Amino acid sequence: MRAARRALDTNQQRVTGQAIVNRLSRHPALCGAKHIGLYWPMDGEVDVRGLVQRHPHKRFYLPVLPHAPHPQLRFVHWRGQALTYRNRFQIPEPVHGVSHPPARLDLVLMPLVAFDPSGARLGMGAGFYDRTFWIQRLLPGAGPRLLGIAHQLQCVEFLPTDSWDIPLHGVVTEQHSYHCR
Repeated sequence: MRAARRALDTNQQRVTGQAIVNRLSRHPALCGAKHIGLYWPMDGEVDVRGLVQRHPHKRFYLPVLPHAPHPQLRFVHWRGQALTYRNRFQIPEPVHGVSHPPARLDLVLMPLVAFDPSGARLGMGAGFYDRTFWIQRLLPGAGPRLLGIAHQLQCVEFLPTDSWDIPLHGVVTEQHSYHCR
């Protein structure tokens, strides 16, 4: 899946990103959200950073990787400015800014490697999102809505899950908006 999304040319990536930003701009989860976590795209992930300029009245936050012994992501307010610091995976992160508690975000847009229509998500394997939103395993209505963002080609019929995997509420691709739970 990672190779397939990386194989998309720059124009395909741009068109997909614009289509998903358009779809998200009409999505009830985004329309009702004020505090939104998003991500910096890497390795062929869909770029939805255009939402920041398109929705200036909303507050957007980027994840910051945890440092030991803290296992959870922090989300730092981001206004769309260039970032110069890169974390240990070479992903740009905001160095300064106000953190927002992950559980108090309204919506989190999450990258993924693969997904299935039930809301199972295959990430990059480090478990950052699962550890950050573990409370949803105990209290299904707690915390933000979790929406996966993907190219349609990342949809598979079935993904096996483990007990610690947090299912997505939905997934948005350039072709569909999946409602999962």
